[in-house]
Amino acid sequence: MIKVENLICGYAPNKPVIGPLSFEIEKGDIACLIGSNGIGKSTLFKTILGLLKPLGGSIVVNGRDYHAYTPKEFARMVAYVPQGHIPPFPYAVRDVVVMGCNPNMHELSSPGKADYDTADEKLALLGIDHLAERDYTEVSGGERQMVMIARALAQNTKLLVMDEPTAHLDYGNETRVLAQVKKLAGLGYTIVMITHVPGHAFLCANKVLAVGKDGYFALGAPDAILTEETLRTLYGIDIQLADIALKRDQRRVKVCLPMTI
Repeated sequence: MIKVENLICGYAPNKPVIGPLSFEIEKGDIACLIGSNGIGKSTLFKTILGLLKPLGGSIVVNGRDYHAYTPKEFARMVAYVPQGHIPPFPYAVRDVVVMGCNPNMHELSSPGKADYDTADEKLALLGIDHLAERDYTEVSGGERQMVMIARALAQNTKLLVMDEPTAHLDYGNETRVLAQVKKLAGLGYTIVMITHVPGHAFLCANKVLAVGKDGYFALGAPDAILTEETLRTLYGIDIQLADIALKRDQRRVKVCLPMTI
């Protein structure tokens, strides 16, 4: 789905923020991008989304260099879920989701029945179809984040880029969003997401992209990459990993415990 080779990202030619990076994200992957604040995660995302020109290297999406796509074509390949969204007008939730159909509509046309059917389908997929007629400004933060995911799904792309999808959510809504992320991967969606919580990678990801100071970069399975030494390198604090067995289904999961508290 995405192949990145020797990518260098930044805002000025002589001032790279991150890179060079090389990695590949395949169909059905959930890849968590982790690292401390200011390390360049959002800059990398902006470059992958075409909002910033790379300072070097290449990005290939679905077998084509991403420069070969028009903006509308690229929007049919990649959907973006923002960290947070402040609604400017009290649109109905259904109308917010149908906005995601825009890349597949003719210019100057209005959404038709097929577009609203798509919106209804994506709302139902996420289990929030009961919100369809609610004002978007009146739903909770967790519900609003689900609506943003539904809007991205309405683009009918299988590649989702999420910028901290659980930021500012309470524990319950955070868990619900992560459960939907894992469900979508099982349905063939590919997901790349920034998270500030390493434990999220253990819960739902099969790949981790860890970025740190002085050009540090590691790619691999969470168990292989997220060692106590790596986490100390990334965050500058003492962290211990605990391997626990769940009583309900006997799965084993890892959790991160900060030892500085």
